[in-house]
Amino acid sequence: MALEGNAKDFGLSEILQLIALQKKTGMLSITGEQTMVIYFREGQVISTRDRRKLAEDPFRNYLLKYGFINASELDRIQHIQAETNLDLTDILLSERKFSEDELTTIFAEQIQETIQEVLNWPRSQYKFIIGSQVLQGVSSFGSFKVEGLLMESMRRIDEFPELVRIFPSEGTIVTRVTAPAADKAGLEELEDFVYDLIEKPMSIAEIIPRARMSRFNTYEALKNILEKGLLQIVEIQKDEETDDGEIDDEDEAPPRRLPLAAILSVAALVASLAFGERVAPLLLPPGWSVLGHRPVREAGLASGAAVAPTLDGIESRRLESAVREALEEHAAIKGVYPAGLETLGSIGLLPKGTIDEDLARKLSYRVGSGGRTYSLGEDRP
Repeated sequence: MALEGNAKDFGLSEILQLIALQKKTGMLSITGEQTMVIYFREGQVISTRDRRKLAEDPFRNYLLKYGFINASELDRIQHIQAETNLDLTDILLSERKFSEDELTTIFAEQIQETIQEVLNWPRSQYKFIIGSQVLQGVSSFGSFKVEGLLMESMRRIDEFPELVRIFPSEGTIVTRVTAPAADKAGLEELEDFVYDLIEKPMSIAEIIPRARMSRFNTYEALKNILEKGLLQIVEIQKDEETDDGEIDDEDEAPPRRLPLAAILSVAALVASLAFGERVAPLLLPPGWSVLGHRPVREAGLASGAAVAPTLDGIESRRLESAVREALEEHAAIKGVYPAGLETLGSIGLLPKGTIDEDLARKLSYRVGSGGRTYSLGEDRP
């Protein structure tokens, strides 16, 4: 079963909490400024890397952006991947570039930054495919609770505008203030690490890849060092402004805040959805879906007093619903819809023998160009 919609109507934070509270397993695909995927196992996030390779690898980009590997190392690793079909993480571990504990820490921080990023998109569409089949081939270094990821993302989204006010651009140059050992002892571990990096006046753009942590964490460490009197801003470089005073650099623009009302009401919303998902199916005929993909058509059937579903009609709808669900799982696993319905049985998405010639002819399945869309007989006029 696919749950899909527009984040404007039903926010991503609510969708994430719904999946977590109901302990769902599957893949959430989000399309906004780009395409991201989030994989869940029993309601916990296990990865944001699209194993279908239809979206950019956020883990690879994170390693490169924050100085864990350089461009030449990445080129060499990608050459090895092309020859061996090994995953990036397998290569990093086999070459002892990182220990498994170190890779787990990096993996967790990358997931946190990705969640924060998609929550900050002004517009997006989402689609959640339920089922363990979509987890085939997904590599993970841990399970992460949605509640913790959301709380930290909200904090970062809320506090980043203040950090940008202090350091208006990554071109801002800072230098450390030489201080007695007693003063330096007041620094936290990450702050102390960043302080030691600044051996000479440096721009924030130079510090970020050397700090080997997320952009937000580096900005936050610099702010704390500044407040403790151990950092000095040498030169402030502001981004060029447009005629109406807005900042051109999208990364530096104050992010959109998530509505407080939506956050406060999500518990009641999720509870009502959970109740509806469990109780409503008991009140409907077999094969009828509460959160189905075609609410208008199903509502019409349910409300038609003159239409009394026959056993054949109920069975037909049940089979069609199972086929549609299997088609969505195939798309989530392979990245495209199958060329024919018989494929669903051959790879185990439907019991073998479910699709016979009569049923295939009745459903009249057609796949669109490139395998990105499909239609069944009743989808077409």
